Amino acid sequence: MSTEVSFDDESSFTAAISDVRSDASDISYVICGHFDGNPNLIGVLYTGSDISEIGSKMDPTEAMYGLVRYETKFDMSTTIKFVYIHWIGENLPVGKKGRYGVIHGSIESRFSPYHLLVEASSPEDLDPSKILHTLMESAGTKSKVIESDQNSHRQMRGFTQTQLPQRDRKANFGVSAVSTKGAEVEILQEVFEAVSKVRSDVDPVMWMVAGYKDANPKGPLQCMGSGDGGLDELKRCLQDVLPMYGLFRVSHKDADDITTVKFVYIVWVGTSVKPMTKAKISTHKGTAEEVFCPAHVTLYASEISDIVERDIMEKIKSQAA
Repeated sequence: MSTEVSFDDESSFTAAISDVRSDASDISYVICGHFDGNPNLIGVLYTGSDISEIGSKMDPTEAMYGLVRYETKFDMSTTIKFVYIHWIGENLPVGKKGRYGVIHGSIESRFSPYHLLVEASSPEDLDPSKILHTLMESAGTKSKVIESDQNSHRQMRGFTQTQLPQRDRKANFGVSAVSTKGAEVEILQEVFEAVSKVRSDVDPVMWMVAGYKDANPKGPLQCMGSGDGGLDELKRCLQDVLPMYGLFRVSHKDADDITTVKFVYIVWVGTSVKPMTKAKISTHKGTAEEVFCPAHVTLYASEISDIVERDIMEKIKSQAA
């Protein structure tokens, strides 16, 4: 039996995922399921804008998969978070459960990246308030840069001491908080140093990018570039075949003509990254966020055209309003 999945209509799935990830779209979720009981064939079943209706869409006799967009508040800013739903219905036959389980890795990679994995078997597991609560807890992860000895007394630029998030790693109701912890991956000291420079008030470095050494998704993460040349310089570091992580510093002038520093966290999964690599690195989200977050804007991109400074500044401006 093949462990790879294909879509009944690839273009429909791609469009639905793009809609969920787009700030300009009203579509906030997509739900997919198997066609004709075939473990290797799935397709889009539902899309919609009301996340409270997702539980009612789930079939208790089937396995289903979804991506949902949530909005969370942090530092008086709105941040977009993505939740991957792995639904195993309470009445799913054991035989089907085994066959579907074999190909789940292939399916999950198509919904990556995401912040939180929810494994659900009843509509109550998909209560938006519960999921939002867990996302908010996950967002309370401190940066390892701040926790290091040499930076233990330095306040993070762009955040007051009372705004710094507090760690709380609890997860409930069958939710795996991937972004809170996930799989461990080694992070070289040079990455921490580059992040520290971006956050420093006295260093001219505006950006840094980290990636997997030798393109191996098992790690370690190494620094692949940094500089003071702005976003265009950062984008030249990104490679289609690699998953990468970036931190970018911008200055924003508010309505009172006060300039503040904002940080943008970029999660890059190039268009040529292999599905199995996507699946592997999706488990590293929590570890990566501990290094690169907190941030005022989180941006997921797979093409250079997804990273537009004007759009980033508009997000920052709207959050500050």
